[in-house]
Amino acid sequence: MLYFSHYFEVYMTEQTHDIGPWYKQKWLWFVLAPLIAVVIYGTTFLYLAITTMDGVVKDDYYKEARGTNVDTSRSDEADRLGIHGEVLLDTLTGDIRLDLKSNTFLGDQLSVDLVHPTHQKYDQSLTVRSVGGTSVYVGNLQSKLTGKRYLIITNKEGNWRLRREILPPYDQNTFKVGKF
Repeated sequence: MLYFSHYFEVYMTEQTHDIGPWYKQKWLWFVLAPLIAVVIYGTTFLYLAITTMDGVVKDDYYKEARGTNVDTSRSDEADRLGIHGEVLLDTLTGDIRLDLKSNTFLGDQLSVDLVHPTHQKYDQSLTVRSVGGTSVYVGNLQSKLTGKRYLIITNKEGNWRLRREILPPYDQNTFKVGKF
């Protein structure tokens, strides 16, 4: 016991400088800083994952086992009916005009979807009406278009579909749809 007390006295007398409080130690913060950053970033990303919603894929995709298949039956039906034509977009006036040709009557109203590739909130769903029972359809855009879009034209029953990727500029621009 005498040896231990002697060693303790020697150790205490040899330490001459104060190391300061624990929170002023550099190595402590070197170890804790990455852990604190992970907690902050993790909490932020968890909040974003819970409060934001992913957009829904708006196309004829479905999963089968581990693969993804595309249902082309509606596009094939549009080809069979010989539906093709031109679409005029004018974002200056907000007008959309379809001039479609077909082997059959397409109906008085058609549905036009302008789908943004990544954000569902930028999608526009329009109903265009036939002008005097002809194959010319007109309607109005809901807002100005910017960036790439997918143009999807269907009848009200959804039996057929024309689809085309369109790129800016949209000011008085004409796009061909269907097979000519």
